[in-house]
Amino acid sequence: MIREIVAIIIYILIFTLPIQAQQEYYEQIDKLDYNTLYSRFEKYYKNLDSFQATQYANAYFNRARKQKDTNHIAKGYYYRAILDKRNDRIDLYDSIIALAPRLKKSNLPTKAHLQKAYYYFYVLQYNKALENYIKASEYNKGDNKDNLALDINLSIAALKIRIEENQEALDSLKKYWKKIEPLNYNDKKPITYSRVLLYLANAYRKLNHADSSNIYLKLGIKANDNPSKENNYYYYFLLFQAINELDNAYTIEVSPKMNEVIDYMNRIDSKESLSLAYYYIGKSHLKHDREDLAVSYFLKVDSLIDNSASILPETLEGYKYLKNYYEEKGESKNELKYLKKIYSFDSILDINYKSINNIIKNKYELPILLESHKNTIASLDTKNQKSKITLIIFSIVISIILLALTYSLIQKNKYKKRFKQLQGKESSKKPEIKNTKNKPDIPDEIFIKTKEYLEQFEKDKDFLTHTINAEKLAQQIGTNRPYFSKAFNYLKNENFNVYLRNLRLNYALERLREDKVFRKYTIKTIANESGFSNAESFSKFFYKKYGIYPSYYIKSLENIKKQQDT
Repeated sequence: MIREIVAIIIYILIFTLPIQAQQEYYEQIDKLDYNTLYSRFEKYYKNLDSFQATQYANAYFNRARKQKDTNHIAKGYYYRAILDKRNDRIDLYDSIIALAPRLKKSNLPTKAHLQKAYYYFYVLQYNKALENYIKASEYNKGDNKDNLALDINLSIAALKIRIEENQEALDSLKKYWKKIEPLNYNDKKPITYSRVLLYLANAYRKLNHADSSNIYLKLGIKANDNPSKENNYYYYFLLFQAINELDNAYTIEVSPKMNEVIDYMNRIDSKESLSLAYYYIGKSHLKHDREDLAVSYFLKVDSLIDNSASILPETLEGYKYLKNYYEEKGESKNELKYLKKIYSFDSILDINYKSINNIIKNKYELPILLESHKNTIASLDTKNQKSKITLIIFSIVISIILLALTYSLIQKNKYKKRFKQLQGKESSKKPEIKNTKNKPDIPDEIFIKTKEYLEQFEKDKDFLTHTINAEKLAQQIGTNRPYFSKAFNYLKNENFNVYLRNLRLNYALERLREDKVFRKYTIKTIANESGFSNAESFSKFFYKKYGIYPSYYIKSLENIKKQQDT
């Protein structure tokens, strides 16, 4: 009997008292005000204590619901939603959005649409992601408006990179970087700072500007030098840096940093990043004639893609190689397998990446085999004929060489003279020519706005943006294209495209003259930074305007520097 009584007492102590303590704990939480509840939620959320954070988020929400306080109810929804690491509590974000008409000067609807967009981006539904980015922008009229606008713009830039609109994304990202670089964002908003750097580096990488990409990668790695930090971009910067190294023709072995990246991406199960790493390792082995290793890594990419719809256009070349590899081996079953996958992935990309299909075909098209000439130079009839023809050819070759040397000396002297003329000028800008044409019959306001806007346009160096044109300038001024063209032609007395090209050439010339680091860039990168779409057009127009090629101008500047140093 005594034992039974003791057992009952122990049961009460073990089970009843903790339940009572828990009830008292919840009663105490319910008495806390909103500020205290939020500060404790934030504390536990940042410390990754999801259990405690959930208690305070629920208490915050329950308090708001009892008091029928719309603003705090919306905040309660948001705090509960962001606790889900999978970020798929769409129902909670929709609840916030439903309250939007009653939320005055609140940024919560914007945040809710942003979080929905992040989720849809993660599950590869890019149309829905873009739809929510646009909605977030429409709602962005409350607190913290500027920072949220930057987040939205960065997210859209990331989406553009994902659908291979890299140049358009890069033009936007360079503007954002110019805005945040002097504002110490690395300390104030480290995640935004890292995102800009990462997207810039990736866009430059995809556009084959490895030197520019590496500049931003180094800044990103320096800013994220603590790999254990939450929301850290360190390993993504490291991934792109390792890819740039592998893409270098002289790199033979896989670097330790790539192995470090692979280890991390395996831990977080990032199939896309792993497939990218494996693809470039395989591509590197292929460049150094290690076919078996290359194939093994392309097969690793395939094993990841089999379990994911997240096919990256960059990795498609590996599938085409596997198809050709098995075709040469006579393994028709595997050849058909990868041919079907190419068609299947092509279909996925066509849906998810809109017009990406044409880009893929151009970028990853199978090499066209050159038809070898069956007929060689006809044999000569006699030995004398051979000797005669040989003598004639020899004479022609000598004459051509002499002419080439003479021409080269003339051109060299001409370039030297033009270089001296360029260096003798204080500025390469064309003097303003007074227009003698009759003033067009359009409102004076258009002339004034156009003149003021062009002055600011030149001052801010907006002419470096690749996508700028007369139509866009007219829209920004607030007029139509015909009015803008008339005002512009009268004010500048030249065609808009010529004006734009001259601004870019002047910028390139002055920066090459003043910036020794800029001179070390490739002509392709210098052209890109100066607003030109390719190196060929840049060199052509540079020569046309200044009578000297940019490569010779850079070489001459460097020679002067060496002479000054000695």
